[in-house]
Amino acid sequence: NEKDSAVLIQAEAGMLVELERFDEAMQIYNSALEGKINADLLYSRAMLAEKMDRLDILEADLRKVIETDPKNAQALNALGYTLADRTDRFEEAEKLIDQALALRPDDHYILDSKGWVLYRLGKLDEAIVYLRRALEQIPDAEIAAHLGEVLWVSGNKKEAKKIWDTALKATPDNTHLQDVIDRFNP
Repeated sequence: NEKDSAVLIQAEAGMLVELERFDEAMQIYNSALEGKINADLLYSRAMLAEKMDRLDILEADLRKVIETDPKNAQALNALGYTLADRTDRFEEAEKLIDQALALRPDDHYILDSKGWVLYRLGKLDEAIVYLRRALEQIPDAEIAAHLGEVLWVSGNKKEAKKIWDTALKATPDNTHLQDVIDRFNP
């Protein structure tokens, strides 16, 4: 059936992504989606497109998912976060994230995205509130990287270092966290 088929396609493409064979994984998704709309496959292809720096594909796929299911908090958040992180379309990003937050107000990923877009808008104090809430829910390295960055930029370097050090102990191989630390505290 279609659901089982989608799971197998995601597994096959996922293995290729793990091997960093992104073009081959993209071909699998493209073939599977030819003439079809499957929200799970569109979302997975969008996440692959982000790794390939193909924001055009990411945005198109996530917009299709949202068009099909306007209450898909995961797709709303992913598109909003990407726009906040990788473009200057901050107001549009915040609207998408706010829609996701209305659907899932305690989701740590969405709280992180809200904090990140507030940071990008220059609202540091508000950003810290959301990022703290997200990190309290789950000790995630990316959330720690975000909170540390906002704290550092706001002048609280001591707390930023403490948060980064704690996250590094738990996930010493996290490249995103290490990149942020190196950028602010070489």
